[in-house]
Amino acid sequence: MDEQATASEGSVTLVESVMSTIRHRIAARSLTPGTRLPSIRAFARTMQVSKSTVVEAYERLAAEGIIRSRPGSGFYAAGPLAPLSLAEIGPRLDRAVDPLWVSRQSLEAGDGVLKPGCGWLPASWMPEAGLRRAMRTMARGDDVTLTDYGTPLGLAPLRHLLARRMAEHGIEASPDQIMLTESGTLAIDLLCRFLLEPGDTVLVDDPCYFNFHALL
Repeated sequence: MDEQATASEGSVTLVESVMSTIRHRIAARSLTPGTRLPSIRAFARTMQVSKSTVVEAYERLAAEGIIRSRPGSGFYAAGPLAPLSLAEIGPRLDRAVDPLWVSRQSLEAGDGVLKPGCGWLPASWMPEAGLRRAMRTMARGDDVTLTDYGTPLGLAPLRHLLARRMAEHGIEASPDQIMLTESGTLAIDLLCRFLLEPGDTVLVDDPCYFNFHALL
């Protein structure tokens, strides 16, 4: 049986498989315009096919204008640069990760389970005495302080303090430019809502705060 007519995966022939590999590399930008393709002999060895299969694949791609031949030099990726395909350059995961499932596992885990992805500090690390004093002071405040809404920007004295601390690090921000949130998750949520649009690319740490994945 002619090797070139043999299906390598379903109804895809070996020639088509070689062509698909080249197209994938161009889409992933590992082959940019002007980049020399692997030699016929080397690529045949990589793909585990005959040299004639690679020759036909290269000739078909050249006929389509995807690559071009330079006599005596080899084959080169042709321009223009292919549109960036996030699906092509994304990490190849062995399984999908459900951020909501991760969130539930983290929130429902017992106290004896370490949660390095949460960013939560042990209770013993928190300024317990200072928190208790602040709560007692607040409890002695007027009725409005206890029951009514505050300014949308957050407690003014704390914003003034943050403005001074930021100025010490060379960051000029007036208290009116600072908005306090009730949690880090809320702050991230606001940033996502106001600064991101559907289809935007976001770079995240790995591992990453599980709520960040869920919010995205």
